[in-house]
Amino acid sequence: MNNVANNPFVSFVCAALLLVLLEAGAASLFFGNVGSAENGPELPAMARLGDLEGRFADLDGQEFSFADLRGKVVLVNLWATWCPPCRAEMPFLQNLWEKFKDDDRVRVLCISTETPAELRADPLSQSLKMPLYVFSTPIPPELEAESLPTTYIFDTEGRVVFGHTGMARWDAPEIVAYIQELAEKKTD
Repeated sequence: MNNVANNPFVSFVCAALLLVLLEAGAASLFFGNVGSAENGPELPAMARLGDLEGRFADLDGQEFSFADLRGKVVLVNLWATWCPPCRAEMPFLQNLWEKFKDDDRVRVLCISTETPAELRADPLSQSLKMPLYVFSTPIPPELEAESLPTTYIFDTEGRVVFGHTGMARWDAPEIVAYIQELAEKKTD
């Protein structure tokens, strides 16, 4: 057994197999579920994004409130560095952020449930180009997730229109198109 564990070829094959399985699992998520909060985590019907109590801050300490996001399409991803599925979906979230970073109508927010020090200390957070956030006040009860990662998409009226728990490929063309459609939709 020890010879197998120390064999570089076997280690490489196991790592490659794991990556293939993770990619296959990520690709199988999401399709056919866009546009609906059914089968996903739910927020109370009366909770609108801009009405959520609580604040969050970037790693430089600049604070924001959920009220600051009124009128925007917002993807809120709740995650932690100790969570393997959270870590696995971060490249997809960064790609999504890259697509919308210059679009003032859309925000992609990855808010960690950890402290700023824990987040800064992790090599993953140092490798990402997108801003990362932490809660600077207690997590709003409506956003307390039973498991991580949990992601919500809010429309321009602040309504949750999609919820998903678990890893997903957030940069899939269907998701990008869905967010774009929400951003272009005129409110009544």
